[in-house]
Amino acid sequence: MLFLKIKESKFVKIKNLLIMFFGTLLFVFAMQMFITPANLYAGGLTGIAQLVILLVNHSFGIEVSLGTLLILFNIPILWLAWHSIGKRFAILTIMAVILQFILFEFIPVGYFSNDMLLNTVFGGVLIGIGGGIILKIGASSGGMDIISQYMSLKYDGSVGKYSLIINGFIILIAGMVQGWETALYTVISIYIASTVIDHIHTVHQNLTIYVVTEKEDEMISAIWGHLYRGITMLDGRGAYTKQSKRVLMMVLSSYELYEVLAIIRSVDDQAFTNVVRSEVVQGNFIKKKID
Repeated sequence: MLFLKIKESKFVKIKNLLIMFFGTLLFVFAMQMFITPANLYAGGLTGIAQLVILLVNHSFGIEVSLGTLLILFNIPILWLAWHSIGKRFAILTIMAVILQFILFEFIPVGYFSNDMLLNTVFGGVLIGIGGGIILKIGASSGGMDIISQYMSLKYDGSVGKYSLIINGFIILIAGMVQGWETALYTVISIYIASTVIDHIHTVHQNLTIYVVTEKEDEMISAIWGHLYRGITMLDGRGAYTKQSKRVLMMVLSSYELYEVLAIIRSVDDQAFTNVVRSEVVQGNFIKKKID
């Protein structure tokens, strides 16, 4: 597996896998125990899958598994993640999506409360915690976040704008099909989930990373072997040692941060790295055009 070429310790790999399992479990538990029983809708691809299930059931009387639809819908999206965001991110996300499918098959729909507000709040909180901790390890639970990120890179729009359009569509259809009260509770649930995710991990940020290293050629080759970002080389000189060093500067999305940090450590564990938030990015910051 490609992401294993990056020198992460066994402890880190096991910890990340456990976090991914726990985050996915929280997401599936929230869907099966709070969102689905209350006839609410999640945001993104999960909400679209719920709408498809409703349409197929009403039109043909066929019950379709949410887990099955999610894994099918995610196949082309994961291809996008592999080619436009990063291989480590894509591989971990593939594992999360497969785990989702398995958990949806084993955890049945149940009820904790008939109170719509309680289902809305607790469903949103658990989805937010689950998604946030998965993003924290540099992965994703799949879905429309990846498409929003891709559209942002390709067309220079904000990720939030594309996410808003997608979720707005889900809320509109939910209101037309199941009533506007359901749609309004869905708005609350999606908002709570997004807020919790932002407190755990700010999902859609552009970051500027500076790397001071003596192994600039190896570093550039290693980064370009995993990511599709342009890199600017700056000349630097240590104030104390008076030694000349190269400073590599590049802009990347927060999805890619943990992969890049792992790559840097694997090439030069003595490299000095500084990451700052980029408020505005203008121009093309990818290494090659996304087709």
